[in-house]
Amino acid sequence: MSGMLEEIKYFTAIAEQAPPLEWGTFRPFKITFKMRSPVCVTTPWINFDSLLGHLIMIDTFGQDYFILPRKLNITPYLDQANARRLVPLKKTGDIYHCSVSIFHPNSIRVTQMYKRFEERWTENLAQKKIRVGSGHFRAYAMKTVYIPAKEVVYYANGDMDLIKRLIEEYMLGLGNDIRVGWGAIKEIIFEEMDEDWSLVADGIAMRPIPVEMCEKYDDAAYVAYKGPYWDPKNVALCVPPGARCELKDEYQGCTKAMG
Repeated sequence: MSGMLEEIKYFTAIAEQAPPLEWGTFRPFKITFKMRSPVCVTTPWINFDSLLGHLIMIDTFGQDYFILPRKLNITPYLDQANARRLVPLKKTGDIYHCSVSIFHPNSIRVTQMYKRFEERWTENLAQKKIRVGSGHFRAYAMKTVYIPAKEVVYYANGDMDLIKRLIEEYMLGLGNDIRVGWGAIKEIIFEEMDEDWSLVADGIAMRPIPVEMCEKYDDAAYVAYKGPYWDPKNVALCVPPGARCELKDEYQGCTKAMG
């Protein structure tokens, strides 16, 4: 417990020293990622607010981002810093105005990834015998799910200029395992829009939307609807992306239909 408290104090001190994010005008916009390589995924979609939060954490902590505790959500402890470094997106209730990833084309593929010990540059190793059957250097094959998308599109409503800066400065790739070449980005295009397509477009849910916000819907499932998306506490009965959905009257002003 004392070690956890020390970690929280350490990261809180860093976050409080980070300058506040200066928000500008919020407006609807579209982001198109033109891909150089397929996107490796561990879930059916990639949430844009989670992606943006990841970039803000890198901006906040710098190299210390990579030693953040993986099993502890520290954001509730960053009270002062959180108020100054919020995700620059419009928010209705608990959900941000941003779609999930829209893959073009959207086809699921599976391949094998192999891990093995690399023998190059090992002449000076003190350990002359490396165990590849167990331990840290264990060799293995792992199934990997990927989407050979040429483009990945997001719709959002927020500070496009600030989001553009964060993406261009910190985003190295999209999806999982970018360190081995997945999700390489060729070009990123930002386009302002007249309509807000971030929640519902042409009667279709563009992200998980809690059923309590919906007047009508044709499908529902228990999924995470807000970050951190790995936390079971954030799972609720939602209209999933791609399902038909009509928002209740009090939310109709939050978005307009496509077309």
